[in-house]
Amino acid sequence: MKARASLLAGILLLTTMNGFQESASATSACKWDIAPGWVAHENQKTGAPTWSKGVPLRLSADFSRRVKVDRIEGWFEKTSVTCGESINLHIVGKVPATKIDVFRMGYYDGAGARLISSTTTKDQLWKFRAFEKTPPGQYLFRLSAPKTRASFVPLVVHNPNSESDISFVSSVLTWQSYNQWGGSSLYKGTDAKSETRAETVSFDRPYDGDGSGQFRYMEFPALKRAEKLGLDINYLTDIDLDAGTSSLGDTKAIVFGGHGEYWTKNMRQTIEASVTKGINLISLGGNTGYNFTELGNGARTMGKITPWRNPPNKKPESLLWGSQYFALNVHRDYVVTSADDWPFNVLKKGEIIKGVAGNEVDSPLNAPGPAVEELARSTGLLNEKESPSMATYYTVASGAGILNLGTIGWVCAIENVCPWGHVFSSDTQGQIAEVTDSIFSGLKLARLGIWRSAKIDIPTRL
Repeated sequence: MKARASLLAGILLLTTMNGFQESASATSACKWDIAPGWVAHENQKTGAPTWSKGVPLRLSADFSRRVKVDRIEGWFEKTSVTCGESINLHIVGKVPATKIDVFRMGYYDGAGARLISSTTTKDQLWKFRAFEKTPPGQYLFRLSAPKTRASFVPLVVHNPNSESDISFVSSVLTWQSYNQWGGSSLYKGTDAKSETRAETVSFDRPYDGDGSGQFRYMEFPALKRAEKLGLDINYLTDIDLDAGTSSLGDTKAIVFGGHGEYWTKNMRQTIEASVTKGINLISLGGNTGYNFTELGNGARTMGKITPWRNPPNKKPESLLWGSQYFALNVHRDYVVTSADDWPFNVLKKGEIIKGVAGNEVDSPLNAPGPAVEELARSTGLLNEKESPSMATYYTVASGAGILNLGTIGWVCAIENVCPWGHVFSSDTQGQIAEVTDSIFSGLKLARLGIWRSAKIDIPTRL
């Protein structure tokens, strides 16, 4: 372990030194420092541990919005912006004035965020501009006013020209599909019944819960660890992926958090083309890429939902991931079955990770796809007909590695904030965090297939 850590540190140091020799730190009109090591430098700045003050974690689609209280909320006209771009924030709520605190989310010595600016406006429309003091990253804008429930508004500041260890995808399509704000989502209508669910939903509305979509529990625990490790990160949304490969810049890996369920046709083509070029693909969750969707109105609406495996697509997600979504309401442990090599070699073979398999899980069994290595599997099967969920890994001819952890419980368990109410011990949180760190550290080494070949356990399924 110590030897591998030293090797990784040496490679990172060499990469950083070469990067500073070859490029100036101010490489954009915004004068952002994007030379290798910039995320580590960013996280040396003073954090703001009170970033969530007044906005306790409220889960998306948990119907907390049905409580009739005064709220101040908002939505942006796009899900991401880049250098020099201005965007309007629409403020929803009847208050004399709104305080807007802008936070860049990260590690920051455990604080979790850095305060960029604070302002107060009396207008319902407020303009934000990405500039020198707003480096790339995932941002939360905290809206507050006296005697009013506060909320967040998420926005990604994106640099498509960045060189990065990972491209971290915010799955805003999935957030929006579950969003109950205004009464309807793609799952339920105003009467909370699936029969009255919406066929199309709009991004021109706030997110329910605390306003941050699913970011705080399905993505932030993992993103925080990547920033703590000092990985250079390209921040983008799945709508950016829909726009094409240019949004990926020069990256080594594409990383999805705990729940990236909805993919467009362009998204999938972008990702498949990237894997063919040698870019690694990682899902820190499950149910990833399960549902097909189409965008409309300039990427401000989404609808026409159908599973990718069904007609007219007939392209199961397992053809890419090696496994696919197969069960809901699962509550199982994972047992480590492959501990000799990355990334589970920080644990022991047979070690139990309690409760992490759930609430939605994937399996390579009974699904078409490439031959894969089994890294971990769920325990406690009820009968012989029940398939285990699995974490899987395989590589392709380009050298890219494809890792699917196969459970949406992984990321949220890191900080014990899973939406189905399961409680994780500190020991379990530590196990998951350690494997997550191992995954990120390995991604610094570029193409996984060059140094980490898959040991096939499950053959190709046609």
